[in-house]
Amino acid sequence: MSDKKTIIIRFRVDEKIHKEMQTKADEYFNGNLSALIRCAVLGYSETETNNLESPQMIALLNSSLKIIGRIGTNSNQIIKHINEQQKMFPLSIRASDILPLSRFHDDWVTIQDMLKYLYNLIAISK
Repeated sequence: MSDKKTIIIRFRVDEKIHKEMQTKADEYFNGNLSALIRCAVLGYSETETNNLESPQMIALLNSSLKIIGRIGTNSNQIIKHINEQQKMFPLSIRASDILPLSRFHDDWVTIQDMLKYLYNLIAISK
């Protein structure tokens, strides 16, 4: 069974609710409204949940893993290009060949912040 999301669900909200939802998405889900809604709906229960099984924590981990996967895929493409170039022109590596790797810095900072936040949530719940 594929994890590919192919179904689109639409619903209407007013400006005030949209602003509140976006604020929560920015705060807890790196701006991802879909993750906020999935977390709210799938994590809803009449009973109290264990803090370590918090839908917020699970969504944050999923977002982190998604970003890490994207960085890995893009890094592999860049490195493959460099390796192919090295086969044709050995010892011809330039700083401009490695420069695209620097664009992942912001993503790594985001992941670091997300994981620090998760660590603090786990530490508080113990």
